[in-house]
Amino acid sequence: MRYPSWSTSLTSLALALAAAPAAAAAQPGNYALPSMSLGAALREVARQNGIDLLVDDRLVAGRRAPPLSGAYSVESAIAALLQGSGLTSRQVDGTWVISASEQPEGPGDAGALADNEDVIVVTGTNVRGAQPTSPVITISRADIDRAQPGSAEELMRKLPQNVASGVAQENFGTTGAGADITDHGAGVNLRGLGQRATLTLLNGRRLAPSGSGSFVDISLIPITAVQRVEIVTDGASAIYGSDAVGGVVNFILRRDFDGLETVAQAGTTTQGGGDQLLLGATGGRRWTGGHGLLSYEYRRDRLVRADQRDFTLNLPDEWSLFPDERRHSLFGAVGQEISPTLSIDANFLYTDRRTARSFFIAGPVVPVDARARARTIGGTAALRWTPIGDWTVEASAGWYRARTDEQQNQPQGQGLFNRFDTENRILELGLKADGTIVDLPGGPLKLALGAAHRREAYASEFETQVNPVNPQSGKRRVSSLYGEIYTPLVGEANRLPLVEKLIVTAAARLEHYSNLKTSVDPKLGLLWSPGHGLDLRASYSTSFRAPLLSEQLGFYNAFLFPSSLLYIDPSEAIPGVGAALVGANPDVGPEKSRSWTAGFDWKPPSVPGLSLTASYYAIRFTNRIALPTEQIVIVGDPALAPAVTLNPDVGYVTAILDGAGNVLDFSGPGFTNGNATPADVVVIVDARVSNTAETRTNGLDLGLRYDWTLGRHQLRFDLNANKVFRFDDRLTTTSPAIKTVNTPFHPIDLRFRAGLGWSLGPWAANAALNYTDGYRDNRAGRDDKVDSFTTVDAGLVYDFGTGRTAPLDRLRIAFNVQNLFDQDPPSLGLEPGQTRGIGFDPVNATGRGRFVSLQLRKSW
Repeated sequence: MRYPSWSTSLTSLALALAAAPAAAAAQPGNYALPSMSLGAALREVARQNGIDLLVDDRLVAGRRAPPLSGAYSVESAIAALLQGSGLTSRQVDGTWVISASEQPEGPGDAGALADNEDVIVVTGTNVRGAQPTSPVITISRADIDRAQPGSAEELMRKLPQNVASGVAQENFGTTGAGADITDHGAGVNLRGLGQRATLTLLNGRRLAPSGSGSFVDISLIPITAVQRVEIVTDGASAIYGSDAVGGVVNFILRRDFDGLETVAQAGTTTQGGGDQLLLGATGGRRWTGGHGLLSYEYRRDRLVRADQRDFTLNLPDEWSLFPDERRHSLFGAVGQEISPTLSIDANFLYTDRRTARSFFIAGPVVPVDARARARTIGGTAALRWTPIGDWTVEASAGWYRARTDEQQNQPQGQGLFNRFDTENRILELGLKADGTIVDLPGGPLKLALGAAHRREAYASEFETQVNPVNPQSGKRRVSSLYGEIYTPLVGEANRLPLVEKLIVTAAARLEHYSNLKTSVDPKLGLLWSPGHGLDLRASYSTSFRAPLLSEQLGFYNAFLFPSSLLYIDPSEAIPGVGAALVGANPDVGPEKSRSWTAGFDWKPPSVPGLSLTASYYAIRFTNRIALPTEQIVIVGDPALAPAVTLNPDVGYVTAILDGAGNVLDFSGPGFTNGNATPADVVVIVDARVSNTAETRTNGLDLGLRYDWTLGRHQLRFDLNANKVFRFDDRLTTTSPAIKTVNTPFHPIDLRFRAGLGWSLGPWAANAALNYTDGYRDNRAGRDDKVDSFTTVDAGLVYDFGTGRTAPLDRLRIAFNVQNLFDQDPPSLGLEPGQTRGIGFDPVNATGRGRFVSLQLRKSW
């Protein structure tokens, strides 16, 4: 069956937009808003109705809006949100203006918030209320509900700026995808620079990484507890320190909720396997000056086997394309206002996930059953004091531990591998102050200053049935000083022709590592508004990534194999034993990057509900820590000759083996212990990490959203696209650049997601088009075409609203289909030298097929 091309689909959507009216009509709308900050709720009502609304942020700071569910006119919706707040509304020349009521409200009115969370600190800045000069993408709770993902990993795979290489459940054991057979979970990889170069936060705080410390496992975050996700697609080490090279992803969980909400979601694939069950419950209570919340989530996924998909290539039936998984998550938050100027809040997270899957290793090692248990536990606490004016002093502490225990056994015989256990811990203390220094004609000049101290620790144990292996561990201390200034040179009071707003920002952060040199990273930003709703912005920054503890403070391992295993052409091998050195290098230093962005945000007043955004970015990522090769079979490749030593001196071999943390001997028949000696070693491949690589990339992000009303119908169109112009890798600074864009397991030049939504009364429907461009398979001298991958998601929602009988009151039913037309992933040939494989590129496509789910959400 043929399906319309993506260009045809976009044309149809554009024609639909052209037919929409330029202004929204004042018609009753249907709402399903949970309790949120009052400012956010008012803006959401304004957005849905395409109206202009004016409110002083100081009036709504620290106030909560009650849930809003059902059909309301604009006037009644605003009135319902303002009830008990001490605020009132009126229309002035078509604009809704929020102001203080002349009569004070009595004690105990709703709307008090225990903390100052909603005097918002946007991800990417330390200054409250600052307008960001870097590009920020926000995924709201409404966006999450429309996509209906079963996990945070599924949600982030829909983001065009995220490249799904590295650790991901679908990449497990796939050569070239960047994950090995000891990795379980999923990370975020903005711009394709690696999961280590993306900083992942939970409520603005660092989490302990998983595995060897190379990624934060977002699959452990309970998706039903996520309020929104904020993504900064720009370097941000000046704000957050290490790792924020490709950007920052901040998962913000629900904090202040009054009532009880339960969620049940069940789904399955239509090709077989992949059954999913998601259960969640969130309960909260507000009281005078405080709030408390507890959220629990259970997720159960059934595996997808190779024999349930017809695109795999010669894989055994039992091979797991998706794992069998069980996860329990518990999140809690509490906040209390101690006095009008002092408040405290805390939150904690505990997750426990068990996975099981079967896979195969090429060669004589046959079916392997892998079972893993991953647990994350920790929390944060903050004390906030407002001594004068809008100045806030915050003292915070956070601690997280992530542990993964894995067993790999061969059911058909004695297992070569038995246990892989890792544990990462992080303890962070912080002190920050921010507020207004002076009121300039353009607005308040704001400053943020802070200091932080962090302790990181890593430990691993690796056990085999053939060789004894020593555990490894490391720890370090990190101290930071940072500052940021927000300067509005031109604003409402002193605006000029073509200069309605002009803002300059500057930030810097100093980080000192106990085992590294001190790093200082600046960031500069500019925002200029010439008028008519147009904001032009630009930023420049440097960022860095400190080496992992496992890369620097761990040890390297020496693997002994038959020498022919290390040769590209085994017939050329020198008879004897080959040694492959893999692991840490005490001489590695931090990775460095320079990046700049330029773009605009446009909300034309003449077209209410329309917003356009574009951001150009350019990144140079140098001194990258990398392996000389991802494989040890390199002898005979001239480009990798520096990593190869032929016929080494026995004394040199002895020193190398004595310096290894472990010597694992697989040189005997059938990869058994061959009891090799240094004199038996005839070739050495040094594949330890080193600061040699470089990456350069640039591209363009495009975003569009349009909300409008057609009679009683509410309509929405949105688009998020990423175009990569360049993505070049160098193995060393002197080696030629390798163009990796549009090649297997790497970024593709064009990805986008376009969505269309409709609602009328209690009904709502949405559809989304996901597109990944085609590319070429250039492995081992090939030049094969890999087709583009286009899927369509669709959903239908009915909200019973309030005032129904008990079973149906405040019940929401949502039916969702992902990959509506059941598109198989584009075919990708076997890796050179392999006889079997999954048959597609899991970085740029998915093999799950059509997935159908039903969700019931009820408020009590």
